[in-house]
Amino acid sequence: MDLLTDIVRLMRPQALIWKTFEARGHWGMVVPQRAAPRFSLVAAGKCWYVPETGEPLLMRPGDYLLLTRMPNYLLASSPEVALQLLKPATRSALTDGEGYVRWQGADDGETTRMVGGYFQVAPEHTGLTETLLPPQVHIRCSDEEAGRLSRLLSLIAEEAGSSLPGHELVMSRLLQIMLVEVLRRPLQALDRQQTGWLSGLSDPKVAAALQAMHADVARHWTLATLARHVGMSRSAFVQRFCERVGVAPGTYLVNWRIALAKDTLINSKRSIADIAQWVGYLSDSAFSTAFRRTVGCSPRQFRESAWQ
Repeated sequence: MDLLTDIVRLMRPQALIWKTFEARGHWGMVVPQRAAPRFSLVAAGKCWYVPETGEPLLMRPGDYLLLTRMPNYLLASSPEVALQLLKPATRSALTDGEGYVRWQGADDGETTRMVGGYFQVAPEHTGLTETLLPPQVHIRCSDEEAGRLSRLLSLIAEEAGSSLPGHELVMSRLLQIMLVEVLRRPLQALDRQQTGWLSGLSDPKVAAALQAMHADVARHWTLATLARHVGMSRSAFVQRFCERVGVAPGTYLVNWRIALAKDTLINSKRSIADIAQWVGYLSDSAFSTAFRRTVGCSPRQFRESAWQ
């Protein structure tokens, strides 16, 4: 099994909600924070994505943005409109019951149409998603490597405006495929400053270590054996792994083992002793200690709570 299949199957992504949005001329909207990964696709026109911290980003037709752990952000016809919406008085006056701040000024300009929403990830893996994925993935329609994704995005934009039978089912499936395509796109296009599982895959040495750990999670991996496996010194390997993935190799391995254990505890009747051995712990007590340290409760308590 390849790493992407490993991760996506564990997360079980589903399209939870999506909406189309259309505005003309001068407009702006503050999108409230969500716990789930969020996406925005520009189907027509253009808009500015303005994070509460960081540089604004001009998005054109076909541009796609995936946000995994961002706070509130703004979409607007111009950075000037976004600045107005950032003012507390403006936000207080215009906030609706769902936490959105919407403003529409003169509507005699260009029409912007967007498709946006968020994905549901298996709740036991929400924290894992944040550690695996970079906070932001921006794919431009002009990216040479994004041709396959661009065709899919065009189909989504077309389906979003459709009223054909089966529309909801088709849209839901397309959005799931979209997420997989975003994750499998050429990893060299990622910002080198980003960290996470995807960024780790863009580095051949780190990717080889990740592949080894995923292929044999129960093996007694040490820094020395991992470094030797990828042909690096231990210190150089640890530094590169931390820079690309954002956590140390040992921490990543523990997090992945616990994620597999949580999933198996919920979705199977395998014994805790069997699960402990399967994910690489030599004893039930060692597994229970690691699980409690990471999750906050014992494996048995976690299973009982999930099955209630």
